[in-house]
Amino acid sequence: MKYSTSFIKTQKSGIRGADTIGTENLIRSGFIYKLSSGLYSFLPLGYKVLKKIEKIINQELAKKGVQNVLTPVIQPAIFWKESGRYKELEEELWKTKNRFDEEYILAMTAEELFSDMVRKNINSYRDLPIILNQFQTKIRDEIRPKGGLMRVREFIMQDAYSFDIDEKSMSESHNKIFDAYKKIFARIGINAMPVKADVGAMGGKESWEFVAINNSGEDKIAICDKCDYKANLEIAECLVKPDTEGSINKKEKEIVKTPSMITVSEVSEYLNLPEKKVLKSVVYKLKKTNKIIMVIIRGDLQINESKLLRFLEGKEFEVASEKDLDNLGLTTGFISPLEKNNKIQVIADNSVKTMYNFVAGANEPDSHFLNVNVSDLFINKWQDLAQVSENSKCPECGGNIKIKKVIELGHTFKLGTRYSESMKIIFKDQKGDEQLAQMGCYGIGLGRLMQVCAELFSDENGIAWPKAIAPYKFYLIDLENKKAADEVYKNLIKNKQSVLYDDRETSPGTKFMDADLIGCPYRITISKRTLSKDSLEIKERKTGKTELVKIDDFYNKMQLY
Repeated sequence: MKYSTSFIKTQKSGIRGADTIGTENLIRSGFIYKLSSGLYSFLPLGYKVLKKIEKIINQELAKKGVQNVLTPVIQPAIFWKESGRYKELEEELWKTKNRFDEEYILAMTAEELFSDMVRKNINSYRDLPIILNQFQTKIRDEIRPKGGLMRVREFIMQDAYSFDIDEKSMSESHNKIFDAYKKIFARIGINAMPVKADVGAMGGKESWEFVAINNSGEDKIAICDKCDYKANLEIAECLVKPDTEGSINKKEKEIVKTPSMITVSEVSEYLNLPEKKVLKSVVYKLKKTNKIIMVIIRGDLQINESKLLRFLEGKEFEVASEKDLDNLGLTTGFISPLEKNNKIQVIADNSVKTMYNFVAGANEPDSHFLNVNVSDLFINKWQDLAQVSENSKCPECGGNIKIKKVIELGHTFKLGTRYSESMKIIFKDQKGDEQLAQMGCYGIGLGRLMQVCAELFSDENGIAWPKAIAPYKFYLIDLENKKAADEVYKNLIKNKQSVLYDDRETSPGTKFMDADLIGCPYRITISKRTLSKDSLEIKERKTGKTELVKIDDFYNKMQLY
């Protein structure tokens, strides 16, 4: 491609609304164009990168026997109502109606459509396993788009779905895609890390995220500094050491006045006790049923509401209001499960088991009890609900946990029968009995992956694209001899090398600046100095290493770059 005939328009720094270095460089270098909040167009350079990413994904999935299909972006709402997600995800679902007042949604994901496709086309166990994949546009009514292509309203996604006869087979299909994903990210040049993750809105039994450590990321993971333990912060287990070692001398409860002391820190300071000696009680209300739950946890820890949501099987909740507490005869700041209340379900974090002779609300204004013990509490359920923090203890080896910001690259789910039950994906086994298919789903956002590369491989001059997905391998610059540059360009094309030839009549500085900004792996410069030595100047964008290479030698080894 000759620059003079291309649709490439680079910009100076200071892109308005670019909230990451990757976003600024993608826009400045002419890879993407921002149409409006959360909506981007892929320009010729960006489209080339996007298609290279798609090709790599497609190749690796094909090796695992995955077959491609394509489903509509417009999906009948009836399938989403059948699965139960029409209401669950209504805040992010983009809904519409046709002229006949029939309800549709714009595809946010495609579990329902693939479930319908498969249930109508399988009868016997002989029809399974199946793994189907597509590259398709997805729509999400994102409330706060940000991070360039990372959080958008429209995106292209690779989403695959597996259907198997039993859990063992489901795991085998999952492992195939899991392995394919590892190879995909390695081929692109990303150091991807698989971590255990929350199943979220997809549901199911287990899920894993592939992530890359980067400060532009929205997610956080917990990593042990001694062993291989890694997990998304939403589900990372919290190992809490006992409050004491050896025998415990339980003391007799006594009530004390704590005037206007309603927070853990206030009570801790007032009574001159560490926060881990104070019981934290938070009351929540389930949004749909108005059911009241109380969560208790050691005072120096925080409640992980993602864990709580998973424990409640996705039932949404909110902190109970003052009116809700008044109706229960409770006062904010002085609540605890020291008295049985059949209107409240009490869920205790495992950290409470480590407490002894602690402080708890007396269920009356301005009062707390001292020397409370677990046996004094009325608890319905025990659960790990604590938020892991920096230097928490690893649940597997006791090492120190480190918290890192990461960007999600892809996600895999073992869905089990989450959709088979609601959508009746049934087959007959070898005995002729009806069974529910075991399902998995797997996804990579193509634009997100492109954005991740822009974040990971950006510097102050632009993006140093990995070779596997760079828009062109070579960026050819002619400074003073167009005839010689034309000859090199023709040879590169003849040898099927991808090259962007900067043949513009502009200053050398502009050409060098755009070469770094666009970020092709190698820059070739032709000048009087290089030609006087029958050579070309080759600069590697990633390392900045520059060398003079004889023209004939370059022709002989251009395939090796």
